[in-house]
Amino acid sequence: MFGIVRRAPILQVNNDTVAAAAGVDMTAVILRAASGRKWATTVTAPDVVRCQFYGRSWSIEVDVRHSGPTFSITYVSSEGLFYRPEFGDIHVTYNKQVEALRQRIKREALRAPAAVIVQSVTPVSATPVSAGIAATPAAKPYVIKEFARESGDSFAYRFVLAITDASSADLSLSRRIQAELREVVRADYAAASGMKDAATLRIEFSQYAIVDGKVEGRAVVMSVELLEFVYDPDTMQGRLAVKVNPRQYEVTRQWVRSNIATLARDKDPSLLNAFAGRLRFTIGREVLRDDNVLEVEFKMGD
Repeated sequence: MFGIVRRAPILQVNNDTVAAAAGVDMTAVILRAASGRKWATTVTAPDVVRCQFYGRSWSIEVDVRHSGPTFSITYVSSEGLFYRPEFGDIHVTYNKQVEALRQRIKREALRAPAAVIVQSVTPVSATPVSAGIAATPAAKPYVIKEFARESGDSFAYRFVLAITDASSADLSLSRRIQAELREVVRADYAAASGMKDAATLRIEFSQYAIVDGKVEGRAVVMSVELLEFVYDPDTMQGRLAVKVNPRQYEVTRQWVRSNIATLARDKDPSLLNAFAGRLRFTIGREVLRDDNVLEVEFKMGD
């Protein structure tokens, strides 16, 4: 993705003050500001907005917390930006995106109406403006035109999406689209196969492209049940074991080799820091046991 990795101390936005009218609805301000910068948003608490930004091969997730006329932006997670918690640094792209979000919030706050004015003319029985904004989901930038399991293949789907927003015809939205399509594929496959635990399903997009305002692609479903994950931070060596479908051994094997960090996070969220920065792994011994369990030994680094 990047040539020379340009790192910088991670930007901390703590209790930044906005110049706004008294009683301004800060949740609404943050939602408008984030939407204007193409961040996906979710209101997770009365004073917290979770914001996600998706690049071509990287992503950022932050929490924007507010209290009165102040707000803070805190790091939640990232992919592909070489975050190193032990050094407190990250690729400069993160800081640029967060700073742009901060400035947009301050601008939106300046022109936001005071919440007390809105409340003074709103009947008591009506839904508050802030609650209405928080509860309304962002419109999807696409419509599913075709979605079907491939004939003769119980593990693959083909889909065609029509882009509904011309500004969305960009690969920067690919991670958001894939995340939502994974849930569609997972639900359909689980219902058709009678699976009770769809969490073990992994959805891999073997083909995915935006052409002439349409997204065309192919999704492959893999049943990958993580049985064991052990990692020693001192030696930077680890071992994992996954239950695989023998009909999909090779595609599952390749997925496991490329997603060790994802499997680590699934097994124990506290391991996420150990794998921050998506460092490369050297794969050692690989064994497919008779009970269809794939064992893989690995070491962090080239």
